[in-house]
Amino acid sequence: MRVQDGIYTESNVIHFPPSLSESEPGALFAFCEEILASEGVVVLDASDFRFIDPLGLATLKSSLERAAIARLHIRWMSKGLINYLARMEFFDGMIVDGMDIEKERNLLGEPDRCVELVKVVDGQSEEVASRLALATVGWAQGREQEELDSYRRPIEYALKELLGNALSHAKREGNFGASVWVACQHFRSNGDVRLAIVDNGCGFLATLWRHDQLKERTDVEAIRAALIARVSCNRGPYVGYETDSQNQGVGLTTTAKIADAADGFLVVASGEACLNTKTDMSTSLVKAPWKGVAISFHCNRDKLPQISIPALLPVVEGAVDDDISFI
Repeated sequence: MRVQDGIYTESNVIHFPPSLSESEPGALFAFCEEILASEGVVVLDASDFRFIDPLGLATLKSSLERAAIARLHIRWMSKGLINYLARMEFFDGMIVDGMDIEKERNLLGEPDRCVELVKVVDGQSEEVASRLALATVGWAQGREQEELDSYRRPIEYALKELLGNALSHAKREGNFGASVWVACQHFRSNGDVRLAIVDNGCGFLATLWRHDQLKERTDVEAIRAALIARVSCNRGPYVGYETDSQNQGVGLTTTAKIADAADGFLVVASGEACLNTKTDMSTSLVKAPWKGVAISFHCNRDKLPQISIPALLPVVEGAVDDDISFI
């Protein structure tokens, strides 16, 4: 992409789709593929851009981090979206002309319904999982704290497993520079929660290539295999929480079960495939594969108190009762 004599022409511009979200994964990953293929000065036209959710935020941020972009121009974005992106810390680390990013930030935040974009590093799985769980379930709001903890704590456990898995598996196959981004948002209009965990590592197929649960060596079958409990386990026979690199491999399985029980689903993208766990329908990403794993967790917050989340946890081999009991 080039800008001749400082003039932006249509050949120099990448157009935002109307939505960057779990609802339209094909458009999301195609847009990010265009960004990843660009270099130098990049112009993004947001004339038609109307909506972005946590999956869109995390995937776009990850793509911009990897792209060889010297300077980024975003034009025609609505004030509402600019304010939201600033609120969600999207511009963190960027120099934005004509805008006071610090002024637009909400330093107090809304921890009971939102986790701003954050890059997760080793040692942070437990802290970030705790924040994501709180944003998913909210404050007690008339309920006893014990009741709230009965489903917040197992959600936190599942998310910690999922984050630990992302941090360790993403860096396999020589992808030592891989990163993990997360974001979460509770939508008051319908009570839904959308939570994203996105890494730009090697993907499921590379890590499960020789696993006996992999029926076919394709990306969509690798996603299906990863949804089976303990397939992605990289912990020994004893439970230990001393590092983020160990886990029981039940995070993806359990979050999928929680989502399903709370009128939701997962959208999981890796390589050339994207799978919706509710419909078991896959979207082909052959023209815009995602190098890594991108997960969107979607549920209805109001349904969470009505289900027994601890009962959804798979039996964990070699576990110490005090470490996994949520009764």
